[in-house]
Parts: sequence; C-alpha cells; structure tokens
Amino acid sequence: MDGFYLPECDVNFVPLWMESIKAFPIYFCAEIPSYWKEDYEELCQKWIIDYKYLTNNPNLSVSVTEIKNVNQFREIFPIFISIGSGNDLVIWSTNTDFFRVEERQWQGNWEGKIGKAVVVKIDKEMSVFWLGYNGHSIVVLSNNTDFSTYETICETLPSFVKPTKCEYE
Repeated sequence: MDGFYLPECDVNFVPLWMESIKAFPIYFCAEIPSYWKEDYEELCQKWIIDYKYLTNNPNLSVSVTEIKNVNQFREIFPIFISIGSGNDLVIWSTNTDFFRVEERQWQGNWEGKIGKAVVVKIDKEMSVFWLGYNGHSIVVLSNNTDFSTYETICETLPSFVKPTKCEYE
C-alpha cells in the first residue's frame, strides 16, 4: 500500500487496522539506531512493553518488541514511524514472534559479503508488515486469506480509509 505519508496519516489508521485483523500480540522487529535507543527503551518501560535485543551494537541494534494491545501500539508506533522513515528496518508480525538474526551471504550489490541479517520465516496464516522507506508505504507479505485479494484487503481497513486500486505494469 502506498500513496500516503505515515507521519501525516490519521493516527487511528494502523491501530484500528491491526485491531480489525486481530493482530495482537504484535511483534515489531526493528533496527534501533543509537540516537533512538534511549527514547525507545524509555517508551517500553513507561508503557510496560516487553522487548529484547537480537543484536546490541553501539551504532545499530536489532530489537523485537511485543505489543499486547492497541494502547501499547498507539504509544510505540510513532517512534517506529520515525525510525522507519529514517530508512532503518521496521517490520512487524501478527500473533507470533518468528524473527531472528543469522549470518547470511549477501546477493546483489554486496555479492559474496557475509553479514548479519534479519531472517523471517512465515508459517500458516501469518502476516509480516514492512514500514517502507521514508514512511511512504506499508508492504504486507502474507499467506493469510484476509490478504489474498484487493477486495479482502480493503475489507480489513478502517471505514474512514478509502483505498484506490492502482495497477503497475
């Protein structure tokens, strides 16, 4: 989904959408830059949000955050929008934490380089959401029937969201 800018969207859009699809608990996996780390940890402590670090490096750490309800989601999502809009990885899954970090060989521009990467394994009826670069999109990877067609996706959106179908060639 694209054609919007998350920092300027109705603050209820994503929380209501996640409620609609019965996504809780939600597990965010995010790259936390050092300059966001203190704010992130304070938010988690203030709103009693569980988190763990998969990697804990001085400049950039990877964390998984468990969001149990829509109230916690509303409090933590703005920082994830900021992090994702800064082009750091922010993805989340519905109902199950299946994120891990593994050594992998890169493809493409860094062909042959071996480094740590976030790995996702989707099981039955699972969905992964990626906050697109610059906060201009949300990508959904899913084998859940709620996301099998344009029409079924639209049925899950809050009533105030008026989607427009665009087909790319």
